[in-house]
Order: sequence, then C-alpha cells, then structure tokens
Amino acid sequence: MLETYPWQKEQMQKLLQMHKQNRLPHALLLSGPDGIGLKRFALVFVMRTLCLSNNKQLEIACGNCKSCELFKGKSHPDLHFIEPEEKGKPIKIEQIRELINYASFKSFSADTKIVIIKSADAMNHNAAAALLKTLEEPPEQTKIILLSHNPSRLPITIRSRCVKIDFKPTYTEETASWLNGKLGHLLEMPPELLLRLSGGAPLKAIELAINEQHLACRHELLRDLGLLDEQNSSPVKIAEHWNEIGADNVVSWLLRLINDLICLKLSQKKANIMNIDLREDLQGLSNRLDLLKLMRGYEFILLKYKELGGPIHYNPRSILEEIALFWKNLKIQQH
Repeated sequence: MLETYPWQKEQMQKLLQMHKQNRLPHALLLSGPDGIGLKRFALVFVMRTLCLSNNKQLEIACGNCKSCELFKGKSHPDLHFIEPEEKGKPIKIEQIRELINYASFKSFSADTKIVIIKSADAMNHNAAAALLKTLEEPPEQTKIILLSHNPSRLPITIRSRCVKIDFKPTYTEETASWLNGKLGHLLEMPPELLLRLSGGAPLKAIELAINEQHLACRHELLRDLGLLDEQNSSPVKIAEHWNEIGADNVVSWLLRLINDLICLKLSQKKANIMNIDLREDLQGLSNRLDLLKLMRGYEFILLKYKELGGPIHYNPRSILEEIALFWKNLKIQQH
C-alpha cells in the first residue's frame, strides 16, 4: 500500500481534516524542495480521497474497493495526471485543454475528479492563462492539485487561487533514521550530513548517496574556483569541464559552496555551513578570497541559475562560460 513519508504527517493530517469536514478547496498548491516527495504525497492523498470506503476516519485508503483497485492499476478514470512531455520542457496549452475537457465530464465512481499537475511552474504563458480561467470558474466536481518546487515562478494570479501546503526541508532524527534504514550498507557518511548536503530533501539525499559523482564534483569545483584565480588559467577550458559534469549540477553546487565561503568569511569559527565535510578546504579558499568578490559572484551565479530553470532555453555551456569568465574578471579587477 502506498504511504506518505514520515516527514509528511502534519500536512496529511491537515488535508484529511479538510476532507472529513467536506471543505477541500477546488485547488491545492503543494510546494517544497526537490526530493521532498510531493508526487508521492499527492498520490496517497488522492487515493484516500477517491476511496469508496464510507469510513472517513481512515487515514489511508482501504485498498480493497473498486476505486482503490483501479488506482493501484494506474487506470482510475477520476484521476488525470499532467507533467512536461520531456524533462526541461514546458507544459503546453494543449495539455491544459485536455484538463478542461476532462473536467467537463461527470465523475466515474464517486463525486470527485482530481487533476495532478506535476512541475506546475513549467507551464508556458498560454497554458498558465488557460489554467487561470479554469481556476476562476472551477468545475464543481473537479479538484486540481499543483506540484511545484519553485512556486514563485507561477503567476501570482494562479497562486492566489490555490490553498498552499508547504513542505519544509527536514533534518529531524526521524528522517535521518528513515534514511539510514533505506540506504543501509550504501551509507558511507552520516545520514545527518547527507540531509544537510541535500538541503533537507531525503529523496535527493538518496540520489547523492547512490551517485558518488554528485558529491565528488564539489572537490573539482573548489579546485576550479582556485584555478580561476591564477593568471594563466583558461575560463573556457574550465567551463568545458563543468559542462561534462552537467550545468544544473555545477550551478547548484557552486551556489552552495560560495554561500559556505561567505559564511566562513563572515564568521570563521561559528559559521553554520552546509558542506561541513569540506570545512578545511573551504576555509583555505575563503582566506584567499575577497568578501565582495564572493558576494558579487554568488549574485551572478544565482542569476544564471534562474536562467537555467526559466522559460527561455539558454545554452547551458554558454551560461557556464559566462560564470567562469565573470569569476575570472572579478579577480582581475581586484589587482
């Protein structure tokens, strides 16, 4: 039986209470960091909502009724799932039109139809405008659940018409214990450290533990930042190396590493940094860098991070070259 994760209890209790009191909103916005389990949470809640059991006191679906059987077979006619057709691609207006058409028909087995929109912030302008019209005049039977790791990218007109359920990063002992149980012999570092490195996203922590390259690239990025401070270094060659690692991975880690460097610059002994296993290496680089350079570099890379995830498709390699050249020029300006 599909169940929620341990760190999702509070949010589930809140929605189940709404369900029991027949006051579920027509639109929900579930938001939280990538790796917090938004899709699993939504599916568990939907299965319970569509369950034909008359006992609303049950916190999970009965698993035996016709609705639950259809759900487990991934063929429930009262659940419609929308997501980008390809990773990194937008949700198109045609997909939202399918949603509108689906919502116009009556429920198959109960009195509720549910639409889940994964990566809702990936909707293009036309798709968002079409969805807004549906939210302004919601179909009586249909509930819409939007999932987003970047809700600020959604138009405020859409956000304002949804009840928002937030999932904060989790660093609790319960989550660390869950992570330890999932990884077992694969766990080569304390689960608490993995959670910190994943930004409090347990599913992302599992990815980091399984794919060692994700964590190993931090050492390479620190080395490259140091190399860029040398006169004879080539930003273009370093950007080529970053491109091999992957633009999203590189920019994400650069932001975290530079944030740690800033923290160490401001408070060497008391700094609460993310990459605590690299503290000595970070401290050495921080001692050689100017605070203004670090802050300006962070702001620039943050801008490029937003461009990478934005609606306009920039060339990832060009963005990496811009970052390397910007960092190099900041060093030149200091001399």
